[in-house]
Amino acid sequence: MKNILLLSTLFFLLAPAYGQVLVTFRIDIEDLIAAGLLSPADSNKVFVRGSFNNWRGTAHELKRLPEQRIYQGTFDLNKEAGDTISYKFVIEKKQGHFFWERNPDPTNPGNGNRQFTLEKEKMVLPIAHFRYDEYFIYPVVFSKQKLQEDFRQFRQILETTHPALYDYTTKEVLDSLFDLSYSRIDTALDFRTFLMLMTEVISQVGCGHSSLWIPNAYWNVAPERLFPLKLQAAEGKTYVTGSYDNKEEIPIGSELLIINQMPISALINQLAALTSADGFNHSYRLTKATQNFAIKYAHAYGFQDTFQIEYLVPGKRQKQVAFLQPVSKEAVDKSKTKHTELSFKEIEGTNAGVLTINTFGYYSRVGMFRSFVDSVFQVIEKNAIGNLILDLRGNGGGDPFCSSYLWAYLEPEPVPYFEDHYGKYDTLANPVPQPAFPYQGKLFTLIDGNGFSTTGHFCGLLKYHQVGKFIGTEIGATYTCTGNATYPPLKHTRIMVGTARVRRYTAAVKNMDPKRGIIPDYPVELTQQDIIDGRDAVLEYALKLAGATD
Repeated sequence: MKNILLLSTLFFLLAPAYGQVLVTFRIDIEDLIAAGLLSPADSNKVFVRGSFNNWRGTAHELKRLPEQRIYQGTFDLNKEAGDTISYKFVIEKKQGHFFWERNPDPTNPGNGNRQFTLEKEKMVLPIAHFRYDEYFIYPVVFSKQKLQEDFRQFRQILETTHPALYDYTTKEVLDSLFDLSYSRIDTALDFRTFLMLMTEVISQVGCGHSSLWIPNAYWNVAPERLFPLKLQAAEGKTYVTGSYDNKEEIPIGSELLIINQMPISALINQLAALTSADGFNHSYRLTKATQNFAIKYAHAYGFQDTFQIEYLVPGKRQKQVAFLQPVSKEAVDKSKTKHTELSFKEIEGTNAGVLTINTFGYYSRVGMFRSFVDSVFQVIEKNAIGNLILDLRGNGGGDPFCSSYLWAYLEPEPVPYFEDHYGKYDTLANPVPQPAFPYQGKLFTLIDGNGFSTTGHFCGLLKYHQVGKFIGTEIGATYTCTGNATYPPLKHTRIMVGTARVRRYTAAVKNMDPKRGIIPDYPVELTQQDIIDGRDAVLEYALKLAGATD
């Protein structure tokens, strides 16, 4: 019993000695009501978040007082007298979105947090007013002055940071595009219109690593009424491959013809032209315009209450008309979540195997990637596998330390990976040492328009040294690209301007077209019937070439 009392006393002495100091937070939302941004009748909630609750949660909720415009809450913050408390007010609107104050104390560096020093006795803080910006209600509209300032910053970022700004478009042409877009900011504009003005410029740089990124604050207020169908370009047409809401209103394999009175071909071509791509690679642009159609359409044409489409059901000649309900961005993002695949499968009864690598982006796990590659080629050597199918479809690039390690097993002799010395990849300008047992069999590489960046370097080396055959569609990358992108936000709209900082990462090849991806030796494009049947015609073709099927 004495031991228990002793331990209890010791624990009490060592525990933090927080005195109970009650703090009353108060905020006046009259400004928001006057601006029509909130209504007392709405079921809005107000919280305070700060250093005392790790800037999260809903435990510290303020309650509305009878006069309805004042919210108040009194809390024990479990902190000591003398502690500095940082905080902000957060409003949860009725649709479940949280809106943080924007820079409520401009004199406080960083995020402009409110601050006070905790006293020894009960504190009642002065009534505050919620500091908000344009990202509080849709449509998001910015003043002419703010947009002009942001556009000048956008231009300065590209002109002072991008190392190869005029490689594909002359300075004269880009200057005229900058000037034209700027001249169109002659009044207040909504977010989408301003985004398109900048997109029309940055997409003409010819750099896939330079594009615009949307701040989360925009999606917090945007109605998220997005096109509900998944699309696939094939045979020069656009086919339906499913829906983001898992409804089966439109049969898979249906040919899409018109959306809200506009031909799908014109829509796809316009969205493709607004897609940043290395050397204006058409395969990459077309692939991204189709796969990301829901988001790109919303940026270009706005959010729609409904989508009237015309389409052809497979095997029918009579046009069908349907009215589709939009879906949320969450539904689109969930469906498009990419799962990395690093796998090897032997084809039973043959001497063929399929190595699937849909990303080289193992920057922090290069060792793991290399161990995997070693294990695969040990199996290939042990089992005398003479036909290797390398599936790089969907591979958007990644770490050259990964791709060059794979290259070491496939190169005909030790050759450089890069044509020059590039910073931390300096050693890759030297001949890449081969492993003890390099691969000596046949290679069939599967490619598509999603291939980008490092994947372009790797495939450029395969093509230049005539290692194996390519199957599929033109890769979306070239043998050269910029890199090491940075994403500074614009001051007012907070749109992030992705721009490269390294002039060129170029594979050690010669006499290749910097505006074209690798053209497959065996072009294989999905057909409407392949989409309907869910067939992987590209892999099937490769298996046939490898002698793994009849």
